[in-house]
Amino acid sequence: MYINIDVAIRFLYVLIVLNVAFAVVVYALKIKNLRRAGTERRFELKIKDYFTYVLANIEGKEALNPPPFAWNKAEQHAMQERLNDMIENFTGTARDKCRELCERLGLVQYHMDRLNKGSYSVKIDAAYHLGCMRVREAAPALLQLLQSHQRNSSLFVIARSIAKCARNEQDVKDMVQAVLRHNKGFYDLLVDMVKEADVDHGALFAELIQRESHAFIHIGLRGLKDYTEPKVASAVYRLIDSPDAAIQYKAVEIYLKSVHFIPRNVVQKLLRHSMDEVRVLTVQAIADLKLVTYIDVMSNALLDKSRRVSEASAQGLWLLGEGGIAQLCEVAAEARGSEQGEYLRGLIEDHIQYLSSRLHDLDQLTRYNSLVYHYEKKFGKSKRIYRVV
Repeated sequence: MYINIDVAIRFLYVLIVLNVAFAVVVYALKIKNLRRAGTERRFELKIKDYFTYVLANIEGKEALNPPPFAWNKAEQHAMQERLNDMIENFTGTARDKCRELCERLGLVQYHMDRLNKGSYSVKIDAAYHLGCMRVREAAPALLQLLQSHQRNSSLFVIARSIAKCARNEQDVKDMVQAVLRHNKGFYDLLVDMVKEADVDHGALFAELIQRESHAFIHIGLRGLKDYTEPKVASAVYRLIDSPDAAIQYKAVEIYLKSVHFIPRNVVQKLLRHSMDEVRVLTVQAIADLKLVTYIDVMSNALLDKSRRVSEASAQGLWLLGEGGIAQLCEVAAEARGSEQGEYLRGLIEDHIQYLSSRLHDLDQLTRYNSLVYHYEKKFGKSKRIYRVV
C-alpha cells in the first residue's frame, strides 16, 4: 500500500513539472509572437512613407529605389510579406518592378542561398518566398527539390512555387509529371497550379490532351473547361470516343460548349451514347444554340428510355419556338395512352401552369399562348388552361 502511494506521489510530481514546463513554453512563444507583432507594427509605421513612394511610382519607367534605412530580421520579414502581396496582386510592369525591387534589396539572393544550403524547413520556406517573388532562376533548383521530395503537404508548396517561377512550358510539364508520380488524383489542384504560370495556359492544356497518359488528359480537359473557342472543340473531338468514361463525358461537355454549330452526324452519334448524361448535354446544347433544324432529332429524343433525356428534350423544344412546341405536342398526342405519352403530357401541362404565373414577360406570354394553342389543338380544351391576350 505504501509503495502505491509513493508511486502516485511521484507521478503527480512528474505531471506538475510537465505542466509547468508546458506553460513556460506556451508563454515564451506567446511573448515572442507579441514582440514580433509589435516590431512589425512599428516597422509598418516606419515604411509607410516608403510604400507611398512605391505605389506612386509603380507604373513609371524608372526603377524603384530601395528604402533609405536598414532593418533587422523581423523587419525584413515584414518587408518580404508586403512585397509578396504586391507581386501577387499586380500584373505587367507593376509586378516586374516589384520583382526587380526584391532583387535590389537582396531578398532574392537571400532565399536562393537558403534554398541551396538550408535545412529542410528552411528550404520549404525559401521555396515559398521564391515562388511569391516569381524568381525564374530558382526553377531548376526547385524542380530538383521536387523530384526527390516525399508525398506530404510541402510537396504542393514546392510545386506551386515551380509554376510561379517557370521559365517556359517545359518547367510546368516537368512539375506536373513529378507530382503525378505520387498520385493520379490531384488533377484539379494541378490545374490550379498550372494557371499560376506565366505561359499560354490554353495552348498548354491543349497539348496535354494529346498525350497518351490519361492523367495528363484529365488535367488538360479540366484546364480547358472554361474555354469556348471553336479550336478547343476541334482539339477535344477525338476524345469523345475515349475508352475512359470520365474523359468521354468531359470531352463532350467541352465540345458542346465550344462549338457554334453541331454537325448532324455528331448529334446522332451523341444521342445514341450509352451515358444518359451525354444525351442530356446534347439536347441542351441544341436548345442553347437554337438549332431549329434539329427539331426532328429532338422529337425522337422525347421517347428516350431515360426520363432525364425526355424532360431535357421537352424543355429544349419549347425553347426552339413555334416549330419545337408544335412537334412536342404532336409527339405527346401520338403517344397518348402510353406511360411515356402521359409523362410528356404532364410535362406540357406543368410548364403551362408555370408560364401562367409569368405572363408579365412578353417572351413568356408568347410561349404560353403558343403552347396552349398547340396543346388544345392536339388534346382538346382544358378548363384549367386558358389563353391570354
